[in-house]
Amino acid sequence: MSGHVQSVQYHGINPKICYCFVRGKVVPQVKLSESAYSTWLVLLKETGRICTAECNCCVGVQATCKHIAALLFAVAEVVEEGRNASCTSQPKAWGLPPKKRMKEALHQPQFAENIKVVAMKEDVMHQELDNSRPYRSNFDPRLHCHRARRNINDFDLDWLASITNGNCGLLAYTKREPNELQSTPNISEVDRYEEVVSCDFPLTVAEALQDLSDIQLMEISTHQQQVIIRETKQQAKSNLWKKHRVGRITASVAGDCAAAVRNGTIHGHSQVARVMGYYGSASSSALQWGKSQEKVAVKQYTAYHRLKCKNSNTKCEDTGLWISTKFPYIAASPDAIVTCRYCGEGLLEVKNPYTQRRSTITEYVTQKGSCLVSENGTNHLNRRHPYFAQVQLQLWVSGKKWCDFVVRTIAKVNNLHVERILLDDQYMENILPKIHTFFHKGIVSEFASGRVKDIVINNSVQKTMKSMLEKLDAPARTIKEANFPCGICNDECEESPHDEDKNSIGCDSCDRWFHYFCVGIHGEEPFLRRRKSSWKCNTCSSKLKACKRTRQV
Repeated sequence: MSGHVQSVQYHGINPKICYCFVRGKVVPQVKLSESAYSTWLVLLKETGRICTAECNCCVGVQATCKHIAALLFAVAEVVEEGRNASCTSQPKAWGLPPKKRMKEALHQPQFAENIKVVAMKEDVMHQELDNSRPYRSNFDPRLHCHRARRNINDFDLDWLASITNGNCGLLAYTKREPNELQSTPNISEVDRYEEVVSCDFPLTVAEALQDLSDIQLMEISTHQQQVIIRETKQQAKSNLWKKHRVGRITASVAGDCAAAVRNGTIHGHSQVARVMGYYGSASSSALQWGKSQEKVAVKQYTAYHRLKCKNSNTKCEDTGLWISTKFPYIAASPDAIVTCRYCGEGLLEVKNPYTQRRSTITEYVTQKGSCLVSENGTNHLNRRHPYFAQVQLQLWVSGKKWCDFVVRTIAKVNNLHVERILLDDQYMENILPKIHTFFHKGIVSEFASGRVKDIVINNSVQKTMKSMLEKLDAPARTIKEANFPCGICNDECEESPHDEDKNSIGCDSCDRWFHYFCVGIHGEEPFLRRRKSSWKCNTCSSKLKACKRTRQV
């Protein structure tokens, strides 16, 4: 063994239980200085069949990494060689003197006249004739079970001749009957009826699609699903979350992907590029606003739910990426898991509109592009909006019964809309076939051909070249930048605003400015009236709390 597999341990649990545990430490193949990976297996005691396995490397969740294979090879080698436990693992066997060496070293006392003194030259010749010492040239790397001598008749000579084209030296020591299939062909017949090639032809797109659809590599168990959820709770900040989203139709784009399927065909390539992640991580003012206001909205919703359910100990916990065990190419990332004593367990999806962030809910419903509609004096989520498909797919993937859809603005009154949405089975029956068609005809085809990636790259290059030429042709002009940009929305913080909603405040720690509505200040707080008062933004406050915890530890 190369020494990469260390500390192999076995646990039989109980004689009545049919399976056992094997674990070990596997040193990385390249980065030897890093800490070893913890790898474990669950095997059946009688047959040795693998029930499950896991490793703490980046791909160990799927039980297909090379560290698990290395541990299996180590276990197989130990079993084949019949190794015993080390002396340190056996009771009363550590530190005992070697008996063999003691017997060789001790001898009966003799008189000096009977002791034979060997000269240097004679001693060297005697050592050369001594063959009891093991030499490096006599080392056989094969296992003990494979070191037995084999007769020439034990080999499959026909198979050996077929794979070596008759060029193996072992074939010269035996006489075999001529094989018609291995006879020298007629060159004229080969030129006429056959085409001799030196390599295999590449697969066509149709063959590649068929092979990709037959291989079931995307299957995921319930245990793997829960591990992914636990390890991706940071969502956009997690690299594992981004990695597992590539190629999967997530709930946020499911409505647009289903709308792109018409009459069994996919129109356009933009949705395929979004699923494959060709556009990169999106960054806009609307996304930054939604991320900065999400925690505030969750706190406001929690207070609303507790008041509605009469302080039912409502909790909102972060969650990660939910991958469907039935169709592993469908996934969803809810904002939180809601736990209530009366309502049970459900999902939470929060939306913070950016362009209409100062409007009330009543005003927001009347705006163009709003996700809410008003019918008979009641506001509810529009069934034709992509947000409805997002919520339905989240419920279907997670198996939860309800989801609270929340829309929050920063208006002083009427700034929160909470709607409980249940799973619509009929809606899912209509949208799932379109999602399957989009995946098989769009995503699988893109994995095989890469056509959409080339289009996106060409368009990006052309757009970059066009913008560069426009800058060269355009006359030089000064770009007015904001003197005091807001730390959240990047809009300018005016010194003397005409509107009270545009008032701003500066952080006493990082010297950045923020709008009142961006940091949740209404303008009536007591600390604003004090002559000597300090205020810190959320980033500086979290850093200060972390420093205090470190000092206490």
